Amino acid sequence: MSQVFPVDRSLLNPKFDGYRLKGSVEQYTQSLHALPAPGATQSTISSRATKAPLSFEEVQSRIKHNHLAVSHIPGEFAYVDAGRKLATGDVSFRQVYELPQTLESPEVQKSGSANDYPVPISLSPRLWLISDGQQELHLIDLANGSTTTPIATYEYVVPTELEVKPTFRLHTARLVDNGTIEAVVSHRVLLEQPNPTTGPSSGKTRPAYKTVFDIVGLSLSVPPHPTADAEPADVIWKRRGDSIPLSAEYDLERSAYLLVASTGFTITGEPKADYMPSEDEIAPIPRAGEKLDDSETTTTTAPPPKPPPYSWTQTNDSVTIAFPVPSSTAASAIRVNISPKYLSLLVSAAEHPSFPVPRYLSKEWWGPVDASSSFWTWDKEGDRQKGDTGPQTVGLLTLHLEKKNEGTRWPHVFHSVGTGSTAPEDVEVPETIDPSEMWHIRESLEKYTAALSEGRDASGMGLGTGVPSLGQGEYDEDVDANAGTPIRLTWVSADGQTTKWDESAAWPSDATLLSRSLPVLEPGISSLVLKNDIDGLLYEPPAPGSDAAHPGCRPWRHVATFSALAFVLASKQDLRYVFHVADRVVLAFEGGTRVADVGENVFIYRAPASQTARTAEQAVVRIGGSDVGGLIGVSGLEKDDGGMVILCLCEKQLVILPNVA
Repeated sequence: MSQVFPVDRSLLNPKFDGYRLKGSVEQYTQSLHALPAPGATQSTISSRATKAPLSFEEVQSRIKHNHLAVSHIPGEFAYVDAGRKLATGDVSFRQVYELPQTLESPEVQKSGSANDYPVPISLSPRLWLISDGQQELHLIDLANGSTTTPIATYEYVVPTELEVKPTFRLHTARLVDNGTIEAVVSHRVLLEQPNPTTGPSSGKTRPAYKTVFDIVGLSLSVPPHPTADAEPADVIWKRRGDSIPLSAEYDLERSAYLLVASTGFTITGEPKADYMPSEDEIAPIPRAGEKLDDSETTTTTAPPPKPPPYSWTQTNDSVTIAFPVPSSTAASAIRVNISPKYLSLLVSAAEHPSFPVPRYLSKEWWGPVDASSSFWTWDKEGDRQKGDTGPQTVGLLTLHLEKKNEGTRWPHVFHSVGTGSTAPEDVEVPETIDPSEMWHIRESLEKYTAALSEGRDASGMGLGTGVPSLGQGEYDEDVDANAGTPIRLTWVSADGQTTKWDESAAWPSDATLLSRSLPVLEPGISSLVLKNDIDGLLYEPPAPGSDAAHPGCRPWRHVATFSALAFVLASKQDLRYVFHVADRVVLAFEGGTRVADVGENVFIYRAPASQTARTAEQAVVRIGGSDVGGLIGVSGLEKDDGGMVILCLCEKQLVILPNVA
């Protein structure tokens, strides 16, 4: 992970075994509610053959598009049906507004422009902003329950010189005040490449294009009275990247939008920095017969790397740490305080040119220690060999620690090592292992791995056969390595400026996304579950007021862990949505594998009951019955007791799971 996503190792559970099927019939009861005709659909984009076929990014974005929107009216939701009508309601939807059908000229039909999905977004209990899947936005007022005319229509024509006029998709919108709306949309851009392609059959040369995507911030003025003419949308800012955002949310505290996508976004037209090789990378090219090694050119050798601040080793029940200290240091100048959780170490000595003098203040151990059985020693002679007569300048200050949890192997001495910290004392120091002990470890590992390959448990401790029971018969290293979606964060101020604390600049925010927060009507930035080895780590956005403490990097907060989540999700190759509800449960929804129209599954993974639990509950629930249609949207509704009702929008029915979360 990175400094943007630091890992709290105290929240990890390396002894987690796997998930166990569990759940009562009552817990997973469902209620089904028929949608008004013609029902919902995921086929509202143009099905004509196009001159500009959809790219892989566009296809993936359409597959995972969530068609169910949350209303500002508690308990109500909305979607655009197959007839381009906006339907709103709780369990009984009603059609309240019909998007006009755009009559296409023969030239447009010939060009093959592909429409996008219409997207409704609730701005207030009355106001909705709807994109028509083409080049217009409609603002409607549902004060009377339904309407046939919009308050205003806004037109954003994507600038292009190509025949195919690209359409845009609406990602988010907010009501700034009574007179202004801000919206974020995305659209494709085809960049002509210098090397044209030749058709295999016709032999004709045609231009080659690269598909990129513009993310555009729009400002829309709300008129005091309904207007019939379409008004142009004003562009506030624009960014460009190689992917479509998975989400776009507004942070009210920082007045900035957060774009989560598989790539970052830069200002349109911003030149990329040219690569300049360093002096070490520039080598002269020898002429014929020339020997550069014999030349009189002098080369400067790099200084040797600095030694680590300490060395350490461990056994099953102890940790030994040795610090180099100037041998002239008196014992009275050394202050050591070993507590179960922290080390405070202060040596009053002049700085040494070859190594740092140890100074630690309340430095947290990687694991708890037994302070009453731990001690330290000071040896002025250090590692002087017998018979040495030269001056001794280095002594050894050695800490002998007793582990609180016997049998737990420490990967590091201190908790902050390996989390991306740049502090000098947080440099990663490999463990020093005695050769005889290394031989014993290697022999044990060879015996253990040989037993695993034969399906036996060689440990004698009930550790299983190396693969959690949930993964028996489906473990695949190549598949497991590809679990999740790579993401990068991009922050854009509401006025279009690049924020000074933008992680995508100096602080890379690359991570692998496993789950997003279940969509509910809640302003602000949602939490993320990110991959860490085989686990899923739950991160909440940076705390309010953290910008001053972290002016260059805004770290997210690791608050919980879904153990082995990446492992179990890796075997699910046809997932459409993966959402989590706080730190309680992760819901993985299938999509596109319906057989005989019998519905699709949701895989439910509950968080372990405690931080040290060896197992956790899982369940598999079939959504709906034989006549629900494909799943195309998911949202949540919070109950009075803090639980969450899950709403699943299918093509023919709305399926409600009241007791899952």
